[in-house]
Amino acid sequence: MSAGLQWLVVVVVVLLLGTVATVYIQRVLRRRDETRAGIAALAGTSWREFIHLVLQALSRRGFERVFDHEVAAGDKDYTLQRDGRRWLLSCKHGSAFVLGNATVNELSNEIRLANASGGFLFTQGRISNEARKTAADRNIELLDGATLWPELRDLKPEQLAAIRAGAERRARQRIAVAWLLALLVGIAVYFAIADRSPISIGAPQAAPVSSDAPAPAADAGPEADADAAADVDDSRGAEPVMASPQAQREALVGAVATLPMVDRAFWATQSTLEVHLLDAGEDAMPSICPLVERYPDLAASRILLTPPAGSGLQVRFRQCRTY
Repeated sequence: MSAGLQWLVVVVVVLLLGTVATVYIQRVLRRRDETRAGIAALAGTSWREFIHLVLQALSRRGFERVFDHEVAAGDKDYTLQRDGRRWLLSCKHGSAFVLGNATVNELSNEIRLANASGGFLFTQGRISNEARKTAADRNIELLDGATLWPELRDLKPEQLAAIRAGAERRARQRIAVAWLLALLVGIAVYFAIADRSPISIGAPQAAPVSSDAPAPAADAGPEADADAAADVDDSRGAEPVMASPQAQREALVGAVATLPMVDRAFWATQSTLEVHLLDAGEDAMPSICPLVERYPDLAASRILLTPPAGSGLQVRFRQCRTY
């Protein structure tokens, strides 16, 4: 893969991850933070202030309170009226509540005794799924923390502005971290792509063999080796025709692989040519360097000479030319 394509993949990965994270933070996490802060704010209000907000929210739906009995304060039912029909309102003030069937059944009995059309059950806490099924059959509307806050948040503009500012500030912090992580992932992807490119993974390259420099047969003997060496010497004077660095590297690998003392050759990195030798007794550099120096862009490449297995010799780094 070319360097330009690698960078394009990196940019796409970073933009995709950063954009998805930003949308998720703004549309999900920020709203969740706002709701949690709103529920906490509602739980911190007094009972009288809370019930006032609830009644005000229901009044926007057309419900009016009926003062048919005295309610000083506390967790009591309220009678509401709309279009000549009566409804009962029950509020549980506190975020620790988890309302179940018992609470719904209690309100249902009150509705039946008051000959009301239905009722409301509000709490800053939670309502169980079992209670929701029961309430649906008895015309009772349930609102807990997550659904109650949207009903009441516009009734306290100053508090809502502070809550939203806090949620937005936290969202910006999360977005900054998300883009930083996306950038780190993009860098990791770049190196992963580079490591998997045909030149840099360290796997042997398929060495192109030209008709002018045929590889010696395994059983051809010393005469064939001498002929191959002569062909290589003849090819050293030829001018390379490949213009791209990739083509030059492939051509150099093919030429080095045909040397009699070389088992195989491949590019370990963009600037390191790894050469596995068949014969450790002969210095291969005098034969390798003329081939390397044919390509000015590759002339300063490092040559990693790997001796034959079992020879006891160490791997050596050499260079034909330094800048």
